[in-house]
Order: sequence, then C-alpha cells, then structure tokens
Amino acid sequence: MAVKKAISSIDLLIQEKKEFRTKVVGSEELPPLIQGDIINRFDRAMWSMLQGDIEWLQAIKRQLLPDQHRTKIVCRHPKKDHDTDGSGQKYCMNCNANLPM
Repeated sequence: MAVKKAISSIDLLIQEKKEFRTKVVGSEELPPLIQGDIINRFDRAMWSMLQGDIEWLQAIKRQLLPDQHRTKIVCRHPKKDHDTDGSGQKYCMNCNANLPM
C-alpha cells in the first residue's frame, strides 16, 4: 500500500532529523541560553527549526494512520472493499487498514 510506504518514509525522515539535531546541537534537549554567545544562539535556532520539522512530520504521520490504528476500532467496511497487496497482506481499500489474514 502507498500509505504504508509513506508512513515508513516519514518514520525514516523523523529519525534522520533527530540524529542530525543530536549531531549538530550535541544534545536532544534545547541548549540553555548563554548571553553574548553567537554559536549558542545558532545552536538554539537550529534546534528549534529541526524540532519544528519533527513535529510537522509527526502530525502528517498521525493524519495518514487509519482510525483503527489510533483507536483500535475494527474495520467495518464490506468485503468488496477488501483487497490483497503484492506480499499477500489483506487490507481495506476504504480506510487503508491492514486486516487479519
């Protein structure tokens, strides 16, 4: 399914942004403000920018996930809306949920 690939791509982007943030800034937390230090101001700005990117990607991922993955509701669409992907996994074409085999 295209949605499954999109979610895995977003997960990869989130992981890359977190690793880059840790490498550039040196920590996963926002660095404390040091007055008069240009490098510190740059680190804080970079951390904030990368954190914003991560939050946006997580919001997009939440929108792509089907309702039942967020709330554990069972798919109730008719069987005519069910299909099988290339790897043999059954899914609903209406809500993009993976179905038990």
